[in-house]
Amino acid sequence: MEIPRSGPMFACPNGHFVCKKCKTGSCPTCRVEMGNGKSLLAITVIENIDHKCKFAECEELFAMEKLEAHEKVCKHRVVKCPLSVCGEEVALSNLVEHLGKKPCSSNTLPYVIETSSKTGKCNFRLTSISSLGNTEFAWKSPIYSYRDTNFVICARKFGALYHFTMVMFDTEEVCSKFKIDMEVFDLDSSCQDSELSIRFRGNPCSIDEDKVQVQYLGLTVHHKIMEKMILGTKDHTFTVSFSFSEKRAREPCGVK
Repeated sequence: MEIPRSGPMFACPNGHFVCKKCKTGSCPTCRVEMGNGKSLLAITVIENIDHKCKFAECEELFAMEKLEAHEKVCKHRVVKCPLSVCGEEVALSNLVEHLGKKPCSSNTLPYVIETSSKTGKCNFRLTSISSLGNTEFAWKSPIYSYRDTNFVICARKFGALYHFTMVMFDTEEVCSKFKIDMEVFDLDSSCQDSELSIRFRGNPCSIDEDKVQVQYLGLTVHHKIMEKMILGTKDHTFTVSFSFSEKRAREPCGVK
């Protein structure tokens, strides 16, 4: 019931075509012995017709040589929820809806970061001091949007480290065009006035990045620093701020 993307294509003695995935000892159409006859004509047809994208919600058709490139960036491609404790896989086009309906996000619609300010922040709170002793826990991930690209700030404690990562719902190529600064500091002050803050500068992570690796590609802080920061606030809350900046072209190296 599907159009195969590659050969070989087998043909029974009566001329019925069967792909390699469905080939058995007998022809599924006329039940004669299948044999090992192959059709070069069927391969030629497969190579010269348009094929449907493999993702269920995408209805676009592409020539064979363009199909793989499209599926890597298809807006309906299947991705994993960026929250570390959620194992669901959804179509990228439905990711914001998933985050809003499940206990993965604190908001249902993205907070828009204005291009005039290029800055935002989110607050995270420990429900109790006893949580500090837990080996692993994660906060809900707020959803934001900047220049029509959605992203979340993932916050997680794993072992002795706290990890804060910006995950954009786009390809690695698109993410490489963004430059970000992230900083964690106590809630009761601004990042400029805080006596204790940790900063990261780099690129946001792509939603296509391996989920296990994502936590190591952002801001990582040892629990001793975080606990000192958290215990210094009234309600055990801290802030993660972020800002976007334009990437500058690198100047060529040389000796004057």
